[in-house]
Amino acid sequence: MTENANPAKPPAEPERGYSLREWLIDALALGMGGLAVYHYKPEGFLAGLIVFIGAYTLAHSLQGLNWQSLRAISEFLLVLLTPMIHLGTLVMAPAANVTGMVATFLLPGIAQAYWLWELWPATGVPSHPLAVMCAAWLAVLGIWIAAKTILAGARAPKPN
Repeated sequence: MTENANPAKPPAEPERGYSLREWLIDALALGMGGLAVYHYKPEGFLAGLIVFIGAYTLAHSLQGLNWQSLRAISEFLLVLLTPMIHLGTLVMAPAANVTGMVATFLLPGIAQAYWLWELWPATGVPSHPLAVMCAAWLAVLGIWIAAKTILAGARAPKPN
């Protein structure tokens, strides 16, 4: 005897709770939406809503990224850009600051953050070429570290 294909009372689906990762992604997306509205200061409620929804959607969509590809691309960019940005930093760094020049030569990663910290307030514009190069390098480094960390977490053995 066959059972009714459409029972009057379908089986209840198990309740699905949010994991910590999903809560963090939602919090990050909400924060990015609020930050975008604060930064761009759109005029009117509708413009603010559009900016918020766009930033929220963009930040929330980052959870579906292919982290392996992102790690490989950022690693390639680091290998390609690090020598160029380091030499550019040595050439463009103000020679008056001897401590900064020594730090730039010996500590390339820390020097990028140092020059970004020094030049942005001093020049008053974030578009100074040295500041842009340092910010780009630090952003790619951050993406590479995040992708590598997420991949390491995905490969970790799960205890029984």
